[in-house]
Amino acid sequence: MKITRALVVSLLRDAAGIVALAALYTVVARISLGAATAHHVVSNVWPPAGIALFALLRFGLRFWPGVAIGAYILNVTNGVSPEGALIIAFGNTLECFAGAYLLTRVARIHTALDRVRDVLALVGLASIVATIIAASIGVGALVLTGSAAPNDALRLWIVWWTGDAVGVAIVAPFLLTWTEPERDALETRTRALEEAVTFVVLVVATDLLFRASNGFVYLVFPMTTWVALRLGRRGAATAATVVMVLATWHTVHGVGPFATSSAIRNLFALQLFLGVLATKCMLFAASRAETRNGQARLQETESRYRLLARNLPDACVVLYDRDTRLLLVEGPVVAAAGFVKEEVEGRTIGELFDNESARALTAPFRFAFEGRTFEFEFAYNDRTYLVRVLPLAEPGMRAQFGMALALDITLRHQSERELDESRARLQALSRQLIAAQEDERRRIAREVHDELGQALTGIKIGLSALRNRTLRRPSIETDRRLLTVNDSIDGAIDSVRRIILRLRPGVLDNLGPLAALEWEVQEFTQQAGLPVQLALPTEPIDLDAERSTTLYRTVQEALTNVMRHANATSVAVGLKVHAGKLVLQVTDDGCGIPEDQLLNPRSMGILGMRERAMSCGGTLEVRRAAGGGTDVVLTVPYEQNGRLTS
Repeated sequence: MKITRALVVSLLRDAAGIVALAALYTVVARISLGAATAHHVVSNVWPPAGIALFALLRFGLRFWPGVAIGAYILNVTNGVSPEGALIIAFGNTLECFAGAYLLTRVARIHTALDRVRDVLALVGLASIVATIIAASIGVGALVLTGSAAPNDALRLWIVWWTGDAVGVAIVAPFLLTWTEPERDALETRTRALEEAVTFVVLVVATDLLFRASNGFVYLVFPMTTWVALRLGRRGAATAATVVMVLATWHTVHGVGPFATSSAIRNLFALQLFLGVLATKCMLFAASRAETRNGQARLQETESRYRLLARNLPDACVVLYDRDTRLLLVEGPVVAAAGFVKEEVEGRTIGELFDNESARALTAPFRFAFEGRTFEFEFAYNDRTYLVRVLPLAEPGMRAQFGMALALDITLRHQSERELDESRARLQALSRQLIAAQEDERRRIAREVHDELGQALTGIKIGLSALRNRTLRRPSIETDRRLLTVNDSIDGAIDSVRRIILRLRPGVLDNLGPLAALEWEVQEFTQQAGLPVQLALPTEPIDLDAERSTTLYRTVQEALTNVMRHANATSVAVGLKVHAGKLVLQVTDDGCGIPEDQLLNPRSMGILGMRERAMSCGGTLEVRRAAGGGTDVVLTVPYEQNGRLTS
């Protein structure tokens, strides 16, 4: 690994921190041994345990050597054998390491102790559980090295464990809160004066209470509770530390309610008193901090909602409770709807709207408390709003608040209505054009039949008469020419007939759509030479002229496209009644229609078929078949009695 200057500086900084921690641990431990009564290295109050835990929480687990060095120096210089001192140092180090690990990696606490769960984790995992390690290893080392008698092991273990537990519960929060920024304490202009007066009163009162009779000492509890509520976590931790110092001082010197029995019993009762006091203070302070932080987050969220809503065009945001009381209303739509935001907030829906409008809003708004998201339209004062209701709740929690987003869609509705009207007019025009086209085809077919057909027929009759005369005076050349002209006229008559049938086949008007489809398929087979599989209903169907024409023209256009573009070898035409609809399908096995042609506005054949389908209230789908080729599927409504209606 490459050694850089930054690495060297970091290592030197850590080494200095370890040395400083070892020195601080040793100094505070020597002072704490002044409260030792059961054994010369077992103190009833052990602040170094709190210092060690604080150091590993604040600066990292890598500073554990400072605890080990300090604990070893303390014990080896106080009459403990080097082996015993090493074991005790190991136990003390493992205690703080385990406590810090549990708090940071398992409980994942905030070192600011601004949540109730953080305080409970500190007390439960670090103060009660982790301290068992040092007490068990330390007492075992003293017994094994002969520094303590086996009969005293249980008594020493209890003193060691409770001393470490109190040290962790009081000293660690004190150091943690004073090295973290505090935002939950009440900010006032006279904050510094209030703090000074509060702690002067606390010191004087604690001193007087410990000098008084036994029962009055518990008056410290409401005083420290007041400190926790007024001065926050830092004040609560400081108050607990002040009481610990004064109470320990008085008890060691035989003053106060905890100096009426043996030294060990006195200090044990003191430890219990201090542990409960410290836990209670920090719980109150953490609860207050959690509440204030929650309020701050709510205010921040509210500010964001309001900022978002104010910048939403033609919209508003509404936050409401289970009584449909509007807690927050923001957005330009509020004023446009005729309301004043300040007058709306704090009032229920029933107080703001008429009965009909209130019922239309209340029922959907309550869906939020069922955990449902719901969207609906709401009309009010000639305006239309799209409202989306959604619950506001933590995952797995029951919603206590709902939020509604309202968007003014009046202009959009007007545009949609205008678009629908325009589309309806276009469809009506398209239907008229299609009908006019069919009427024009029918008229042209009739005129061609009546005029051109009759004229050709008359010419053919005249030629026949002329040929009969020439037969009396035979002329081979004349007869040949007359035959040629006669054949040309026959061809012209056939062409006229085909044109008439293409314009408007008489079979469609006279025999109905099934016969017309069958005739069209036969004509296609003769012209294209392709086999066509035709499947028609066995029962006759009775359709109006418009839909009969649509079926016929769709088949005609589809077969024309097959002949021109598909390069197919076979075609299938099917018509069936399914689920109240008439389904026509034309399928070929050719090359298939290109994708770009499906939506090409210049594909007039497809557009014409779609327009005819829409005019009948049906749909047309053109797609590439799965095995190659093209499918054309026309679907139109069909009543059970066989008649189609518009």
